[in-house]
Amino acid sequence: MNLEKYPMKPNGMYVLKKSDFDDIAEMILKEYMPAVLYRPQAVDIEYLAEECFYLDIKYDCIQPDGKVLGMIAFADTKYPTYDYDGNDRCIELEEGTLLVDMSLIGSKNHTRRRFTLAHEIAHWACQRSYHSPQNQLYDFRRQPGLVACRTENIEQYRMRSLYGKHSDEFWLEWQADRLGAALLMPKKTFKEVCASVFWSHGIRNGYLSKDVGQRVAHEIISTVAGMFDVSFRAAQIRMINLDLIKV
Repeated sequence: MNLEKYPMKPNGMYVLKKSDFDDIAEMILKEYMPAVLYRPQAVDIEYLAEECFYLDIKYDCIQPDGKVLGMIAFADTKYPTYDYDGNDRCIELEEGTLLVDMSLIGSKNHTRRRFTLAHEIAHWACQRSYHSPQNQLYDFRRQPGLVACRTENIEQYRMRSLYGKHSDEFWLEWQADRLGAALLMPKKTFKEVCASVFWSHGIRNGYLSKDVGQRVAHEIISTVAGMFDVSFRAAQIRMINLDLIKV
């Protein structure tokens, strides 16, 4: 995967606009699993992580309060945290480890786990230059070589940041959420599914509006979400971002 055509800041962060993420996702999927670009289906996100990007997926209790859903190590490092009794402990991570919180194991959180994996893959795919230990040597705000993703920054329509809007953290999480969604719901097939479902419900203008009604809108979004094995919220946000829902 080659991102050299995209501009980069001196700190190693790529400058990406909204439309870039569909192009990057298509580039990745075309190389590793091209079938998903032509036939609507659930992307095997674990296969993409482990067999294509050679990431090692592991599960652990990252934080007892559940505020961190996932993290990825860009270098061998340690993550200081604590157990449920408040005792200090440390998680050792090797470079290329994708760590997912234990709370996401099980069928109840299946789609949230899938999006978390896609979100972390996105960090790895387009932010290694920014997160390299050499580049972040003097950035004392963050754990060197490690990015931890908080609950409020995964699968969200409006991003939040500990350091404020337009900080590096804000843009990095925004990029990961956008690319993660584009990987799980490729633009071409996603729009095809939406068009088909809209048509089956008598919608001819190509998008959902308030006139459709809450029950029908919920049924449509749920059907689309099921086709791609994502959450209702993830499908809804993707539809909004592709102008398939007028808000």
